[in-house]
Amino acid sequence: MIRNSAILLLCLAAATGCQNRKAGLNTADTATVPSGKLEARLAASAGAFPADSVTLSFTVVNRADSVQRFVRWETPFEPRLGKYLEVMDEKGTEAEFKGAMARRVMPPPAEAYIEVPAHDSVRTEFNLATNFTLAEGSYTIKYVGGGVSGLEAGKEIKIKVAKP
Repeated sequence: MIRNSAILLLCLAAATGCQNRKAGLNTADTATVPSGKLEARLAASAGAFPADSVTLSFTVVNRADSVQRFVRWETPFEPRLGKYLEVMDEKGTEAEFKGAMARRVMPPPAEAYIEVPAHDSVRTEFNLATNFTLAEGSYTIKYVGGGVSGLEAGKEIKIKVAKP
């Protein structure tokens, strides 16, 4: 009897948590980033890097006639938190993620947003090696963290990592 009650309570808590999170995500997505107005661009500053220093840039471009905003969570604008990149070697093996993960309060507070002026952009640089274990070889990297930020996945880039 107690066991059945505990299972029922866990199921109800899980269902309620999923509903609340989904509602928060939908609200942030529709209220923050109108579809197609903000574009995420990932770029490499060089073609080859040492394994401990892979400097990439991440730019968010606003193509709209008005100020747009996005949530900095799950983007390189908050570089040490979250897995927002897909990093695959030439064999199709994903690089080991060693960064920190964070649980978030939904909806995001005002300080979690970054505003992008009309027809302008914001840019940041970060070291990929801070969050991923990289060995010698070629990698394909793609931004995939759009769920919370509201940004759509961008085009992939290719880099080479030299011997450490």
